[in-house]
Order: sequence, then C-alpha cells, then structure tokens
Amino acid sequence: MLARAEDLLANASNDEDGLVRIVRSKARWSTMLGLAAAGAMTLALFAGMFLITTQAISEPEAINLALAQPIATLQIVAGLLLLSALLLVPVRRLVADIGRGGVVEIDGNVVRVAEKGLFSSRRFHEPLGAYRGIFHRVRTTVSGIRHELVLVHPDVRRDVVIALDRMEPAVAPASMIARLGLPEITADEMVRRR
Repeated sequence: MLARAEDLLANASNDEDGLVRIVRSKARWSTMLGLAAAGAMTLALFAGMFLITTQAISEPEAINLALAQPIATLQIVAGLLLLSALLLVPVRRLVADIGRGGVVEIDGNVVRVAEKGLFSSRRFHEPLGAYRGIFHRVRTTVSGIRHELVLVHPDVRRDVVIALDRMEPAVAPASMIARLGLPEITADEMVRRR
C-alpha cells in the first residue's frame, strides 16, 4: 500500500498539475452537529448562571452570605469562569470552521494558499525555500489519529498545514517530506523556534 501511494505521488508530480494540491472543503454536517450541541450546552450554562445571579441579587441574605465568606464566593466565581472557558474555546473553534474552505498548492518551488472562512481569510504565495522545514504532527481526536505535516515559516501566520489523512491517494509522511525536499523539524526544535 505504501509503495503504491509513493508511486502515485511520484507520477502525479511529473504531470503538468501541481506537485501537491490539498482542497479543504467547507464545514461538514459533523461540524454543524457539534456546534449545535455546544450551543445548547452554552445556552444552558449561561441561562443557569443568569437565573442563579438574579435570584442571589434579589435576596439580601444571599448577598450577605457571599460577603461574609469571600473565599467561597471567589471559588464559585472562578469555577463558573473556568467552566465557561472550557465550553467557549471549542465553540469558538467550531464557529471559525463554519464556512472555512480553501486550497493549498505546492507547485515546483512555490507554495500558494487561498483560504476563506466566515470571519477571516488569507491568501498568499511564498517560495518553498522560505520555509525552515517540515514538522510531522500526530494529533489524537475523538474520531481517531490524524497525521499532519506543517510547513514551518519564520512568520507563524504563513505556516501551512497539510492534512495527510485527507489526501487522495494516501501518502506516507516520509514520502511527502522527501518529495518536498525540506528538512524535518523535531518537536524540540519546534518548541525552541517558537
């Protein structure tokens, strides 16, 4: 299987088409379902916080109790803020993914990126030689393990992520790294550079 994928990559690179072309489709139904579930949880959390706050403000005993035990009050407030942050960070990422689509092309010695989302877009082209190297990142998600190659640029905003698991035909990370001709960056080097 790996040899077949490497042969297909080599054959594809000899065509008139680009060496690598990754098309990121717009949000799938799973993203929308996740956003709906996260939205319902966020609404329930904030509705509960609103009801508790309005009840506490309307009763003088609750305010006196909160002022009498400030450490307990701070712990409750900090817990609610932490819970809100734990819920809002994934919601923000899900909202950012809605409508996000784009194309990454690596053609010869030029990297072209065109991405457009609901709140942001980016379009640029850089010479492949401007990148410091390639970082192989393995991410574990709920849906499984994902292999990504990150083209590391001195400007973090120009980093390019190539999701290998979404490429057709499947490509081995080592094959792609060798094909692009950039040095591999280890996790330690990545931490030091950033």
